Amino acid sequence: MERRTIMRSIGLGMAAGAALGLLMAPQKKTLKSTAKKAVRAVEDAAENMTQHLSM
Repeated sequence: MERRTIMRSIGLGMAAGAALGLLMAPQKKTLKSTAKKAVRAVEDAAENMTQHLSM
């Protein structure tokens, strides 16, 4: 596989995971705060992955 294909697949998987996380989140929290946390988690994961792959 090409590096671009791998990165695209990982990105799509992270986006799908974040969307499922939002759907499965408890209803006590507001959607806005849950979305912010999900975005932060995805950004952190992407940053760590980028650093690990030395891009």
